Amino acid sequence: MAPRRLSLSVVLDQAIELVDRDGFDALSLSSVAGELDVGPSALYSHLDGLEALRYLVAVRATDNLATEVRHAAIGTAGDAALAAMGTAYRRFALDRPGQFASTLLPPKSDDDDLARANRALDDIFVLVYTAMGLDAGRAHLAARSTRSAIHGFLALEHNAGTTPDHGTEYLFLLDVLRLGLHDEVTAA
Repeated sequence: MAPRRLSLSVVLDQAIELVDRDGFDALSLSSVAGELDVGPSALYSHLDGLEALRYLVAVRATDNLATEVRHAAIGTAGDAALAAMGTAYRRFALDRPGQFASTLLPPKSDDDDLARANRALDDIFVLVYTAMGLDAGRAHLAARSTRSAIHGFLALEHNAGTTPDHGTEYLFLLDVLRLGLHDEVTAA
């Protein structure tokens, strides 16, 4: 079989596959190169080292998370949308822990690819909350607050390991967020 032709897309696809299988901490140029059956130096034609690779994985993972949350929100509204988006967010974190871990990386600036990917994820929540009756400013605040709570819970769960109680605790968090949104919509 002929070797795969290397491109940034091929390298990134392999890196995503590796972090999904082995975790984000296992990501290295050597591990990706080994999976591609090339020497690590071959990857430098496509990226500027491990930090660049980790960053690109974080951007792709955040885009993948946004896609999952967006798909969950389609055809729902209000409480059902929050529940669907929250469920999709947690399912992504549990099913793709390596990708989820990469989403904890900070953007390099306020307008780089990772910052834009995070804004795209926020925008899904903003659209749902605007449809619930919040003005754009309040919907943005609610979206950021919701994502902070959800992402924070999932980051703690990721670091501590999942227990049977976490499912109940997560549903309680979503219910608290739902009640807060109802209060906010009523006050608007």
